[in-house]
Amino acid sequence: MFKLIAVAKREFKAAAANKTFVIMTILGPFFIFAVTVLPTLLTNNPSVMGSSKPLAVYAADPALGDYLSGALEAQGMTFLKATDAQVAKDLVLAGDYAGYVEVPASWPDEEARYFTKTGTEATVYGSIGAMLGSYATQERIREAGLSQEQAQRLLSKPEFRVIKLGANQSEETKTQDDFLGILLTALTFVMLIYMTVLLYGQMIGRSVVQEKTNKTVEIMLSSLSSRDLMFGKIAGLGLAGLVQYAVWVGMGVLMVTVVGPAFNLSLPAAVSVANFLWLVLFFILAFFLYAAGYAALGAAAEDEHHLGQLAWPLILFLIIPMVLISTMVMNPGSPLVMALSFFPLTSPIVMLVRLLVSAPAWWELALCIGLLVLTVYGIAAFGAKIFRVGILMTGKRPKLGEIVRWLRVR
Repeated sequence: MFKLIAVAKREFKAAAANKTFVIMTILGPFFIFAVTVLPTLLTNNPSVMGSSKPLAVYAADPALGDYLSGALEAQGMTFLKATDAQVAKDLVLAGDYAGYVEVPASWPDEEARYFTKTGTEATVYGSIGAMLGSYATQERIREAGLSQEQAQRLLSKPEFRVIKLGANQSEETKTQDDFLGILLTALTFVMLIYMTVLLYGQMIGRSVVQEKTNKTVEIMLSSLSSRDLMFGKIAGLGLAGLVQYAVWVGMGVLMVTVVGPAFNLSLPAAVSVANFLWLVLFFILAFFLYAAGYAALGAAAEDEHHLGQLAWPLILFLIIPMVLISTMVMNPGSPLVMALSFFPLTSPIVMLVRLLVSAPAWWELALCIGLLVLTVYGIAAFGAKIFRVGILMTGKRPKLGEIVRWLRVR
């Protein structure tokens, strides 16, 4: 036990006693926020992401031109009334205009057109299409001879409200902003687990490979067992990860309990103290699961390049929940999401997302955590066998059948 603790201290100091660790511990959440949350917030704010260049507008009907100009101005878009179509198109190609809208005299029987240099301004031409659709509807109602009151009744939308049911049939109104808040919180939490588990897993694997290739492991094994070496490495880096999470969760709890109420900040409902604690729990389980796997693969690998090839299955199971975040948030009860929330290699991330959306049944959480604990124990036991044999083997790449035989060694 004392030798295991000594290895853990050594690995912890190697990981934590440097400036990079301190900087990433302090700035890590902000970097992840910038990568995951900030682009979505900017995309949903056209005034920030919109082009500063004017939009050229030509409408054969002056009334329609005035309507478009007013609507564009209300959305913060700058515009110019175009008189020459060819000149406007040339200026679009030259980059002087953001785009050119052309509405012929025979519209709406004939199509209106939007000319662009890139074709990717979906927000802009989507808004213009909606404006034209609204104007055409109003004109057709007027031509039909309906009164203003009848027109307003036809155009008015019936109210529709989304209500989330809770315990004891409690009701809570939800909006599009609530969905966005859950999605962004899920993105941040998933990225935290993904980045840290992958980073520390690869650190363990590379450390084992380096000690194996430069022969220092032979000296170390003369004074301690391979089991102490493996679990000491995992425990040391796990402690470093917990230090980081303690800082991050402390910052999050401070934001929820002190900063938010003090400055009247509207934080997403998913950003809560309870969810921060679930984040730490699932990080711990995911870390030990993947760390044991990486340690075993490092012992079996011939060099770091070989380690990268062997680790692809592990990385794949981390990536699968990443690409399914939107699906998990919108359909947390689908058969696929349910299955992934119980499959140990994906459950730490998937079950965490389900918790952010709506608390699953207690037995589902218990089953998920129980399967994870059993899998961690199993991978650690098998990993220790691979580590014991593979750590001293150099000069060749073991085949899968040979690794399987190592598992039978007692």
